[in-house]
Amino acid sequence: MKQTESFEFKGYWWLPSNPDNKVAGVITYTSGKSLVLELFGSFEERGNTIEYFMSKSLEATIHGTLENAKKITLLQCDPSGSYNFSSSFPVIRYSCVYCFIGGHYTNLDEKGRFTIAIHFPEMPHWCHPGIIQETFKNNKEDDGHTISLSVNTEQGGKLIDEVRLDDGFKIQLKAGAIFSTNAGLLDNHMGQTTWIEISKEGSVSFKDLILHGHKFESFLSLATLRVVEASEIYIYNEDYYQESEEGKKHYIPIYFFSRFWRGRDTEKVEFFKFLFGYDAIKDRFAELMRAWYADRNDMSPIRSNLIDSLEKKRVFSNLDFLILARTLDGFCIRSKIKGQLGNRMKKAKEKFSDVTYIKKDDINVEELVDSRDYYAHYVLRSSKKHILDGFELHTLTQKVRRLVICCVLSDLGMDNHTIDNIFKKSNSRYIC
Repeated sequence: MKQTESFEFKGYWWLPSNPDNKVAGVITYTSGKSLVLELFGSFEERGNTIEYFMSKSLEATIHGTLENAKKITLLQCDPSGSYNFSSSFPVIRYSCVYCFIGGHYTNLDEKGRFTIAIHFPEMPHWCHPGIIQETFKNNKEDDGHTISLSVNTEQGGKLIDEVRLDDGFKIQLKAGAIFSTNAGLLDNHMGQTTWIEISKEGSVSFKDLILHGHKFESFLSLATLRVVEASEIYIYNEDYYQESEEGKKHYIPIYFFSRFWRGRDTEKVEFFKFLFGYDAIKDRFAELMRAWYADRNDMSPIRSNLIDSLEKKRVFSNLDFLILARTLDGFCIRSKIKGQLGNRMKKAKEKFSDVTYIKKDDINVEELVDSRDYYAHYVLRSSKKHILDGFELHTLTQKVRRLVICCVLSDLGMDNHTIDNIFKKSNSRYIC
């Protein structure tokens, strides 16, 4: 089950505090839009339908059992409803934020021996799985050649890389094969993919696992210069498995959905447009991950603004420029670059002056400062001589974004020579 695919299930629903009062209803997930539970009745045991309707309230947790016998948990459920005086029951709708299919839980703070597996559409392009190998062999008998495919994987996925973070969490890059067929092997599909798994020894909460997943999501957004969002999220419970006759444990996935998923970047994934791929940084992958997650310089707002600026928009506005200009200034403050705004911008530019693209951009600091003051503080246009707008402001915004990318990479420990090489190998429109 994927975040990108809508679904609808019938089932029975109840509150954890009153499991005997079950109400029939339908859960509908519309990808990128909503997660709605519609009940044909109410959780409140009252004498008439008006009381049913008037008593609806916010529910932190709702449990259910679906038509396919799977358990389901809905969290942060906000009610609305409709009432027909000729009906003997109300119809109550809950707009829910989170959904677990496969188990009953209380909230995101619940702890257990959990592992989260997250798939991103960009992930197999960023880090190639290398699971399926293609081999060509000459066939001398009929003067042709034979093509054979071999699969190199293992149960639970093949481990590509592993990092232990300073906070005790572990991140694993894994790869695996996907094979489906029908009777007679007439319609076959074979694929391969890469994903990440995040875990921690002992007990860990859903919230902490999801937060660590979001942090990797933002790192992958920087690496690919796209607004990355998870397409599939699975949670595994070490106590929830089936055991084969040979004694092997098969852990059953719990599917996680969020109403916040939006699928903001629908452009075709092309690896040559990335800022860098896994192969370019695999020797320092652990170092970069630790620096990214530790965030010792409190760069989270700078990273978030940079990633938000990558979202595809139909129309460019002065706010796009203003956010990046303020982001650049935020880096200056964190880097203890002192002085007036113009001096801070000048020193930030000089810091990366030996990066080819930054040198070529040669940002006009007066235009940057005057434009920033004009759009941020609404000063009179006549008080500033170097205000840009239209296409000129858009061009300046592109230059500032490149400089902000340098700032983020520098904070991760990359020197200017490394940054320069990364820029030269990227064909992203945000770089070239």
